[in-house]
Amino acid sequence: MNADDVVLQLAEARPTAFTKDGWGFELKLDGFRLLAERVGGKVRLVLRRGREATRQFPEIVTELEKIPGGDFILDGELVIQDEEGRPIFQRLLTRGTLTGQREIDLGMRANPAVFFTFDLLMDEGVDLRPLPLRERKARLMKRVPKLERVLPVEHVEREGEALLEAVRAKQLEGIVGKDLSAPYRGGRNPTWQKIALKHVADFAVIGYADDFNALYLATWDGLQFVFAGKVGSGITPKISELIRPLLEATTLKSPPCIGEVPKEKEARWCTPNLVVEVRFKNWPDGLSIREPAFLRFREDKLPTECPTPNFGHAPAPAQAAQAPKISNSDKVLFPDDGITKGELVEYYRQVSKWLLPYLVDRPLMLTRYPDGIRGKSFFQKGAPAKSPDFVRTIPVRNEEEQRDIDQIVCDDLRTLEWCANLATLPLHIPASRVGSMDKADWAVIDFDPKGAPFEDVMTLANALHERCERAGLPTFVKTSGANGMHVLIPLAGQLDHAGARQLAELLSQLLVADFPKIATLERAIPKRQGRVYVDALQNGQGKLMASPFCVRALPGAPVAMPLEWSEVVPGLTARTFTMKNAIARLEAKGDPMAPVLSLKVDLGAALAKLG
Repeated sequence: MNADDVVLQLAEARPTAFTKDGWGFELKLDGFRLLAERVGGKVRLVLRRGREATRQFPEIVTELEKIPGGDFILDGELVIQDEEGRPIFQRLLTRGTLTGQREIDLGMRANPAVFFTFDLLMDEGVDLRPLPLRERKARLMKRVPKLERVLPVEHVEREGEALLEAVRAKQLEGIVGKDLSAPYRGGRNPTWQKIALKHVADFAVIGYADDFNALYLATWDGLQFVFAGKVGSGITPKISELIRPLLEATTLKSPPCIGEVPKEKEARWCTPNLVVEVRFKNWPDGLSIREPAFLRFREDKLPTECPTPNFGHAPAPAQAAQAPKISNSDKVLFPDDGITKGELVEYYRQVSKWLLPYLVDRPLMLTRYPDGIRGKSFFQKGAPAKSPDFVRTIPVRNEEEQRDIDQIVCDDLRTLEWCANLATLPLHIPASRVGSMDKADWAVIDFDPKGAPFEDVMTLANALHERCERAGLPTFVKTSGANGMHVLIPLAGQLDHAGARQLAELLSQLLVADFPKIATLERAIPKRQGRVYVDALQNGQGKLMASPFCVRALPGAPVAMPLEWSEVVPGLTARTFTMKNAIARLEAKGDPMAPVLSLKVDLGAALAKLG
């Protein structure tokens, strides 16, 4: 008898685990099903469809040769594991295709395999398949010692449901239940039952097949989108027709992500606006999700709220794309402080994980200072003519010039570094995103002192916060980094720009009525008479705000910093936080304003209370 005489027994799939006397439960492993034989002293490794893998996995052959005694045939699973013991199927697949001896040796050293044997089919020339599994397992445990690369698989009796929960907690593949009284029967058989775990996660849609029957997916790693795979299962013709206009309206020339993006002729790329929920089997290290199926759209989530999940086989950290070259890094931009352009670029690199969520999908206006803060500066909405290919742009209508301008959209770290290399200090952003430019994510009230005490700014900001709290309207506050303070009210796209402006005007009018001695709605500085201008006019189509964490063109390199409301107290100034102390603060406290990007409140109820 040899491996060629064996028809493998296969498990039937079932959706749920069970608890049953007389059954044993083992881990389900994600690898190659393998018969390992030693007949006449010669070892062979035979895969499920009869192909040999003996040359490709010499470390297994060596260990099988060490087992005491005579001939045997073992049934089991060949696996390559990560540092935590989880199978990595893609590495195994790669090793299985190697043919050159040097490649095989390198593969063995880099990714050694393990053979988990769960059945003994032949021992010393005796066919054991007619015996009950319990007896075969007992003989297996005596026959095969625990070696480094060959391990007999133990089982848990009766408690299948408990084992599945333990497997779920360790983020493994699933379990297999086996009738311990049954003989080994070739083919799919109900005496073996497999219960595979499935994982569910949210993904940003970054592209689509040209017939709209599949979507390309990515996750957000805090700095940029990372390719995660493609899903076609579950995309019905009805869904295709629904998403077609949404995707076609934001088509891009290149993928808005990093990672191993497939070079498929049917692939079309788009702005990440949609989020989908996908079920998948597992996630091979650094590669695409396996066996994905579309479940539903997640209209309640932003693309930047799709982090790499911490279950399944999450991909290895993506390799950063080629960083742009920094020119004249020693050029001093802040002469009083000696701060160079290289230091500015490094600051934006360090702050990027907090800053990028505010920039993604928003057309920017750059304010550039090529000769430093004492030199001439200029605004730049349109992308420079020789922008790198990785810089994404979108056409935005400029009503003043009655034409479309290709504006920069900073979706990733590379683009942010490139903007900083242009000696960009403030980054100004709109309240709306690409794909929904008519909707506002927030309403902003700008407290502009222009000679009034900053203490009055804090008094007014705190009063606004208290009024909004009573109405059930959350507010977030940040210093402008220049002179004043911004208070933001999250809208989650529930209002258009006119509605956002009306809300801000209502709150401003109420505030000025309460504090007429220190607050005013007068825009002209001479008419303010030492009072703080409560500005609601920064809301509207095309209106911009200095982004959180951006650097202002002032001595000391102050930055716009989100705050907790408990920090709006005497001693604070608009320029308290600078390039030098911002990162340490963020690492200690994080970003208290982050919820403004996604928080959705009951505006109707809040407005009723305000009224």
